[in-house]
Amino acid sequence: MTGSAAPADKTTPADVTIVSIGRLHDEDGGEWADVLQRATIALDLREHFRDPHAISADLRHLTAHHQVVRDTVMDTPGVRQVLAATALQIQGYLAGPKAAPITVVTQCAGGRHRAATTAMALRAVTAGDIEEAAAYGLADAAKEFADRDLVVHLVHRDLDKDVIDR
Repeated sequence: MTGSAAPADKTTPADVTIVSIGRLHDEDGGEWADVLQRATIALDLREHFRDPHAISADLRHLTAHHQVVRDTVMDTPGVRQVLAATALQIQGYLAGPKAAPITVVTQCAGGRHRAATTAMALRAVTAGDIEEAAAYGLADAAKEFADRDLVVHLVHRDLDKDVIDR
């Protein structure tokens, strides 16, 4: 693994925390219920990027744990550009006088497809994991983080929750 970040266990304070959420689960409470109020950067993927299960009903009950879902999300026009721009934003915040901690929230409707996939991709980038980021088409963005040794935590608030009927 090239340029990987320090191990991100719960006891090590994070430089960057990336949280994926499904907005239809906002009322569920829990540790991350108020994450949008704590976010340094919030990406709302609901309106601009089509839900993968709307593209193919076969994807409805799958999640970002499945390669076909990750491929579908990452092949959506504009997604890679938004994530590369978000990586630049993270760099900007890290360069500031109070660099960390930074919380990035990726959000979609259910939290199982777009938000989770983009959070996984951003984790690879900010961890400087060039090999993993390449799988998302973001190797160049990850190179900028390769020697930073950032502690990056990834949290999927809603990834394993049931599909919401809508």
